[in-house]
Amino acid sequence: MLCVGLGYGKLLRIGDSDVYGAEVNAACKLGEDAAKAWEILVTGTVKDKAESISGVTYEAIDYIPEGAQNAFKLHYQL
Repeated sequence: MLCVGLGYGKLLRIGDSDVYGAEVNAACKLGEDAAKAWEILVTGTVKDKAESISGVTYEAIDYIPEGAQNAFKLHYQL
């Protein structure tokens, strides 16, 4: 089963595997704590940047992780 959280914003990268930042933390919380099987949850900044992609819609969710202004469930069509 796959649960995904996505964020978009500035981050601090150390080496090849360590990343830090508010959006990193928010994305982790969305993916690990809030997303159910096969859900993609995104922060508001992801929605703002990807809003014009056709076939993708967003549904606001109640859970807003620390570091994010808002959060959404992403719906898509293949």
